[in-house]
Amino acid sequence: MMQITESIINRINQLKEQPILVGISGRAGSGKSTIAQKIKEELSNRGINSIFYSGDWRFRLDSQTRKKFIEEKWLTGLDEYLRAINQFNWWDFEKIREDLTAFKKRESILIKNGYDRETGKKDNIIELASLKEGGVIFYENCILGGSEVLSNLDIIILLNTPDNVCFQRLVEKDSKRRTFPEILARELMTFYSENIFFKFLLEKFPQKLLVCDSNGIIGEFLQIAEVSYVPVPIFFPKETKNLKGAIFCDLDGTLIKHVPVPSETGEEIEIIEGSAEKLKEFKEKGYYLILVTSRPHYKTFSILNKLKSFGMEFDQIISDLPVGARHLINDSKDQEVRAVSHSLERNKGIRDVRID
Repeated sequence: MMQITESIINRINQLKEQPILVGISGRAGSGKSTIAQKIKEELSNRGINSIFYSGDWRFRLDSQTRKKFIEEKWLTGLDEYLRAINQFNWWDFEKIREDLTAFKKRESILIKNGYDRETGKKDNIIELASLKEGGVIFYENCILGGSEVLSNLDIIILLNTPDNVCFQRLVEKDSKRRTFPEILARELMTFYSENIFFKFLLEKFPQKLLVCDSNGIIGEFLQIAEVSYVPVPIFFPKETKNLKGAIFCDLDGTLIKHVPVPSETGEEIEIIEGSAEKLKEFKEKGYYLILVTSRPHYKTFSILNKLKSFGMEFDQIISDLPVGARHLINDSKDQEVRAVSHSLERNKGIRDVRID
């Protein structure tokens, strides 16, 4: 029997007939699912029931939406991009905590829109029966969560599989659905987030930790290789050579109703009548549309999505502008006026603006 299994059985004996929660963590490719299956088999041979629960079932977004989310966060600034690739934000840890609490109460659970790692979609239906008697609930995830989840776990198993082995496994596993650069980028993102979690785990919950290798032999805490760089999306600029010109258009009070203190989510956004139709007209005439706003970078992602959902078309947004007056300065060419200002009454909208 593996040493890690013996440690779990000792804990079961201490808690008697109460089900225990065992978190299994480690880098992507470290063998978390494999070690969980081995422990389950050994416990079953001892007459001990167990349930396997994957944190991936509670991903917030499917693969395509998550990829788009990260790319659009990059457009709002580096700080927001770093928050987006931090995997603490990828899982719904509140739902995970509720599921684990239900297991503790010997209740069954039903997940209707679980994430399917094979397809990358959130269309998986998972039904898990309750543990009627004492047993073990295995919760497996690269990042188990914050204090609200970790404080409810009885044991935390951390696999110390070497980084190079983890990466090789990822390459073998994902090579059919991802290119090598995509796999490498994913590894960098994953290492970045996992390092934050592992350091937090060692600092806050060392008394719950059991560190072992993929053979279940108790060992030392894994070595953390620092990540000093992260991948960023590469975007190619749009072709502007043949466009008619550029239109700079203010956002608040011009395209959407002005609010004194805009929210971060953009829930209060109200499109001024005619805005979407007028922007579309400008696009069809061959203009490059640039929205300008005093709103900070970190508040623009949800706002952009909101505007797009209303059918508003634009090419770029410039944020963090001062709230004072804006002056457009440009030269003329052969007496041609090349800088025009359209000053509008607040919240009147752009419906009546004429640009040929």
